[in-house]
Amino acid sequence: MEEEKRIAPRILFDSPVRYHEKGTQRYSNAVGKDISNNGIGFISNEFIPKHSKLVFEIHPPWLPEPIQALAEVAWISNQPYSERFNVGARFLAPL
Repeated sequence: MEEEKRIAPRILFDSPVRYHEKGTQRYSNAVGKDISNNGIGFISNEFIPKHSKLVFEIHPPWLPEPIQALAEVAWISNQPYSERFNVGARFLAPL
């Protein structure tokens, strides 16, 4: 059994997410999986190297305006039988 490494409880977050690598303006779209005060899990169509710095635009349904945050990719794994990736990113700072 794999050890749980999360330090904050996550809630389901099945919502669209936009992000771009810090220093660029080319946005990519993804689907959120879960979110907490410390990070976000999402599904990406592209491989993102671990430790990449990403700027997120997140639209939580419980907030009237989107929020932006800087995050670092903590882990990435292939989805079985798919060309998509499960990604976990740790929030570094709000923008």
